[in-house]
Amino acid sequence: MGNHSVKHREKHPNLDVDDCFACRISGVAFSSAAMPNRKSYAASINATERQWDTDMAAYKRLRRDGLQPSKIDGSRTMEQRAEHAVQVETGIL
Repeated sequence: MGNHSVKHREKHPNLDVDDCFACRISGVAFSSAAMPNRKSYAASINATERQWDTDMAAYKRLRRDGLQPSKIDGSRTMEQRAEHAVQVETGIL
């Protein structure tokens, strides 16, 4: 909204005037998923979040088993493929 928003806030500081169009639209926001050029970015973030969820669960299981993974990212892969504790702790398969 820029400078118009500042001027409008001088006139209506609480943005609660019923018949004022600017007050009504002041709270409108758009999700990045609704914007075509940002949709892939939002999908990328969502995929990363899902990966972190699985990695964090695996990290917690490894810690509960007395192992210290080198990092959280990739913990699920380590949990599935590592044959020795050293592999988990160094992060090298």
